Amino acid sequence: MVLLLLTSGGRRIKFALVPRCNLPAAPGVSSQREDRVILKSRDIEIIEDDPYRNDALSRKESGEALTEFVLSANDSVVVCIDAPWGQGKTTFLRMWEQHLKNNEIPTIYFNAWESDFSDDALVCLIGEISASITELSKTGDESKAREYLGKTKDIGVALLKRSVPVAAKLATAGALDLDKVTEQALAGLAESIAKEQLEKYENSKKSIKSFREAISQLANSITDPDNPKPLVFIIDELDRCRPNFAIEILEKAKHFFSVENIVFVLGADKSQLGSSIKAIYGEGLNVDGYLRRFMDFDYVLPPPDKGLFVKALFKKYSFNEYFSKKNARGVQYEGEQSLAMFSELFELYGLTLREQEHCCSLLSLSIRTTPENYKLFPLFLCFLIVLKVKSPDLYKELIADEITVFELLERFKTKPGATDLLLNNYGTALEAYIVTCKSHSHSYDEISNKYQRVIDSGSSSEEEKRRAHRILEIIRDIDWNGGIGSLGYLLKKIEIASRFEA
Repeated sequence: MVLLLLTSGGRRIKFALVPRCNLPAAPGVSSQREDRVILKSRDIEIIEDDPYRNDALSRKESGEALTEFVLSANDSVVVCIDAPWGQGKTTFLRMWEQHLKNNEIPTIYFNAWESDFSDDALVCLIGEISASITELSKTGDESKAREYLGKTKDIGVALLKRSVPVAAKLATAGALDLDKVTEQALAGLAESIAKEQLEKYENSKKSIKSFREAISQLANSITDPDNPKPLVFIIDELDRCRPNFAIEILEKAKHFFSVENIVFVLGADKSQLGSSIKAIYGEGLNVDGYLRRFMDFDYVLPPPDKGLFVKALFKKYSFNEYFSKKNARGVQYEGEQSLAMFSELFELYGLTLREQEHCCSLLSLSIRTTPENYKLFPLFLCFLIVLKVKSPDLYKELIADEITVFELLERFKTKPGATDLLLNNYGTALEAYIVTCKSHSHSYDEISNKYQRVIDSGSSSEEEKRRAHRILEIIRDIDWNGGIGSLGYLLKKIEIASRFEA
């Protein structure tokens, strides 16, 4: 059966009610799975000659703006690409990296989190330059670049040697028999260490200056002298690093690489990075002021438009192909219902891109673990999946049968924007599924009477009466198709799917 619902603008939307969830296919309908939904989302492919071809979030504009920004930089610059965890920073930075290379801008991409096992950030930064030197030199003089790289390494090694803590030398005194060490000898040791420290300080200042000169010469050697472009050093996943390592990366990038022809681009969730820094310096730290010492500019990566990413995910997981090939009565509209409900709920609950992908993964696994001739009631299934991901406590109450369907509905309504959602066509259908999902909690008559009273009440507005009437129509069709009491069946599907999750 297909129910036609009208939007406020008069557009007709088909809402299909599917057969009982545990019934096999009708005679003559093959139960063999002829099409396959993708089980796991594939990594986004970045096409070398068209890096934004698979850009699902319309971020090409950001990449082009940032490119113009780095080309116009006439001084040492550090810019932070700021976006919350799970909002696609890394994918964007990898696309932009290729865009920069296509425009003959020497670029290094460094995932700091993958290297935070290292004891020294300077070693990592020099190492990344060394590993990329051949590619970096495509538009410059590779022999000169390697010459300056060698000079940079030599000075870097000298700096590392001078950074060995003096405490290590003092600690050796602990291995001596202090009863046999005279006070005069200890005083002499302290004096010699103090002199050594002063010499190290003076030499370190000279070495840092020499290092900057060498790194600047290196940056100049890898670009076309007739059309000079800065070296762009992208440091990603900084917010996921150990706090000490993240701080050291910031310090080394700012103090050792602060030359006019190098631009550092940091990919991080600044709020998370700030929390890491507070773990070292204490909660009273002015994080914004501290980070401003290292970052000259912030670029806030814009969030994607509503529904944009989930449409891309449906394409990646091949949901559209899967639903379009189903032949059972009314099932052809399940894809439309799933996409619409996820789009609404993702915005309502503020899911990150990673959380949206997690939800689509659960839907994919639910499909893959269900015989093709069984039903999934996707509109309601998508609602339950989002609850599991974003409202786990409420979801657990559902599993434990600690909440009635009307309590579930009222709890959902407390979410800002939920009431508006329930007023549209898919929201109206969702309410009908919610109130009928537990067949043992409330009888059909009890549920129907609740909405019939709204229709019969003289205090109800015409819109309230029309909505109650639509819900009753949907409830009758759910009952006719055997869909009342679907909660336990769908929860089991989600829990089975969850067991496959890493």
